[in-house]
Amino acid sequence: MHGSVILAFVFGMMACNGTDSSDKSANNSAADTTSAAKATDTATTVKVKKKKKGQTSIAMPMGDSTKMVKDIHGIYNRADKEPEFPGGQSALSTYINKNLNYPQTAIDNGTSGTMHVSFVVDEHGKVIDPQAMDGKNLGDDLVNQTLKVFSSMPTWTPGMVHGKKVKTRLSVPVTFELADADQ
Repeated sequence: MHGSVILAFVFGMMACNGTDSSDKSANNSAADTTSAAKATDTATTVKVKKKKKGQTSIAMPMGDSTKMVKDIHGIYNRADKEPEFPGGQSALSTYINKNLNYPQTAIDNGTSGTMHVSFVVDEHGKVIDPQAMDGKNLGDDLVNQTLKVFSSMPTWTPGMVHGKKVKTRLSVPVTFELADADQ
């Protein structure tokens, strides 16, 4: 930014510096002014590519009022007491941010957006069958990286239905954002 201001100032000074001949002075001044304008336009349209970094965030869905249903595999769509990550939602967010590496190719391509990850917490608290429900527009690198992190999660507190531990399906939105690296 400072370079473009200095460049505009130098060209502006050159445009004001004419010769003794009035015809030549007018012609040179007009030409110099045109050159200065072009140089200034060029200088102001140069974009400095800022270094970017990737950030992730998650949000656990709040209580669901849909009817509790068990599918043919014995997996509930919700539970009386929902499964919980050890330490709660803030610990889950910390885990995701610590373990999910935003691939450099995704940063370079300016990739951002939200992916919903569906997974089952079984009756032992193990995360099984993580799937990206959407997010194909985010690319394979982000999808694969996210599913890998969900597959290797620590043991959760399982969901409970009528006081019994059950398999419960959850869906968590994971948001990928790009920010300036100096933030």
